[in-house]
Amino acid sequence: MRRMKLWISNLSIQRKIIFYVYLVISPILVLISTVLFISNYRTSIRNQIEADINLVKSVEESISVIQSDVTDLSIYLCINSDINQILTSGTPQALNQNRRLWMNNAPMQFVEDIIALKGYIKTIAIYPENGVFPYLRCIDSSAYLPSIEQVRNTDTYQASVANKGEVTWARVSRGDSDIYKANRTDKIVMYREIYDLSKKTPLGYLVFGIDARKYTDLCKNALQQGDEGIVVLSWRGEELTRAGEVDAEILQYVQSTAYTATPYQQRDTYFQYGSYNVFCSQSQKKGVLVCKMVPKSAGNSQLYSIAMLPVLLLIGLLLGLWPLLQFVSNVISKPLGRLCLAMDKFKKGDFEQKVTVTASDEVGAVTECFNQMVEEIKELIDTNYVMALKEKESELVALQAQINPHFLYNTLDSLYWRALHNGNEELAEDILALSQLFRLVLGQGKGIIPVCQERELIARYLQIQKMRFTDRLEYSINIQEDMLDYYIPKLILQPFVENAIIHGLENTSATGRLLVTGCLKGGYLEFSVQDNGIGMTPEQVDGIWNMDDSKRYSSQRIGGYAIKNVKERLELKYQDDYRLHIHSEVGKGTTITIAIPAKGKVVE
Repeated sequence: MRRMKLWISNLSIQRKIIFYVYLVISPILVLISTVLFISNYRTSIRNQIEADINLVKSVEESISVIQSDVTDLSIYLCINSDINQILTSGTPQALNQNRRLWMNNAPMQFVEDIIALKGYIKTIAIYPENGVFPYLRCIDSSAYLPSIEQVRNTDTYQASVANKGEVTWARVSRGDSDIYKANRTDKIVMYREIYDLSKKTPLGYLVFGIDARKYTDLCKNALQQGDEGIVVLSWRGEELTRAGEVDAEILQYVQSTAYTATPYQQRDTYFQYGSYNVFCSQSQKKGVLVCKMVPKSAGNSQLYSIAMLPVLLLIGLLLGLWPLLQFVSNVISKPLGRLCLAMDKFKKGDFEQKVTVTASDEVGAVTECFNQMVEEIKELIDTNYVMALKEKESELVALQAQINPHFLYNTLDSLYWRALHNGNEELAEDILALSQLFRLVLGQGKGIIPVCQERELIARYLQIQKMRFTDRLEYSINIQEDMLDYYIPKLILQPFVENAIIHGLENTSATGRLLVTGCLKGGYLEFSVQDNGIGMTPEQVDGIWNMDDSKRYSSQRIGGYAIKNVKERLELKYQDDYRLHIHSEVGKGTTITIAIPAKGKVVE
């Protein structure tokens, strides 16, 4: 919580406004989205239940239509007078002499045309009880039992006789015998006994074999997902066909008397059993029962699609709020932004900042106070800071004035001409270099000079030191040409060069190497003074910055005081917009890095 408060406190005013508006509105939008999600979910579940109920009902109706067509065809055969004449004939031996009895004396050609038209009836058999040869027709290469005597021994025959002419449906899988001598395909078989009009005397036994794939295809079309299952039962609870994943426990339940004992009109078309939603349909007392089993987990897959609309609505509203909040927050934050920009420029030294007051609210009052504060601070700086700067400049002038310039110039000129007159040109050049060095250091008391003059000053100084150290000193000055016309404070490099020679190379017999470089980098003039002298400890480096003011003029050598003076002058001129770094290691040398803004150039 503390980190959250800290994070919020560090936000800008504009972002705080946006954050708090979102903090207030987001829960409301989330609540609305949740209500929409729950409503959509319930509606979707209700629609899905209705859809599954309708699917199961559609399957049950389609199967009922098939069975009704077959039942109607069987009724036609039972009441057909031509067929009745064959079934009631007292001279079966005479009829059996006619090999085309059924085709010539009964409407079997018509029946076969209907079977061909329907497509799903694969076999038909009529077994007369009076000894006439049966009519056996198999389209799928199956084969019926050849005689009524063999048929009477089957369970299905016994059940049909017990039903007194009622239709019986059963499944006969491929390879099972029952009524068939050879069964080539899965079938849903209809059995019924043919009676006379008084329903007392059995006349024959009628069998239709329906392709079970017709049932299975209807069931598969009702499955929407791979983990669903559907099963078709006869009115007695015997399984006719199935498709998909059928749960054994649910199947056992719907086949039990606990379920079938309830009148079919009073049964629930939808109920839950374990981890499944179960949908059942039965429209007739002795019609088929169709049950579909849908795992409850299947509804979870709908959550994604259902949740998408509220989530997209939530995201759309949150994104749509962004430009609106940006506009509203700008009304407040923009004046504050102008005020912050003015404060930032003021912090960097621009004391002419003044923000226009555009409103009379709290922001306007703060802006007015800022303008007044700037005026008062500017007056304070004019009276204190400028005085301190002049004092520092006076110290530099006092340091330069320690030697009488005119006396030095005249003396050095006399020595130069005498050395030249005596033929000692090398000495004359050294004296000339010393003279030019003093002219550069003391000339006209200028505090700001071009880089090229600072480079010449260093070059003359090193030329004189070369005369002293001869082969013990090697130096190189590499300052880029494109920075020579920029103005810099006078004597910000020479003190470090002198310190490198006096403190770094003077106390060692090894050859001293000094490298002075300069380049333009990122809008800054960056200089480096590097030597391979004896180096300094961290304590000695700290001692340079913390030198006691009482030692300022105790020595003619510039040394540590001049280095500290350089730092003070850079602070006065550039405030924090400069870099002065000393890196030194004992026995390895010292590297001085100075970086100041590249401002002001010589105008030709």
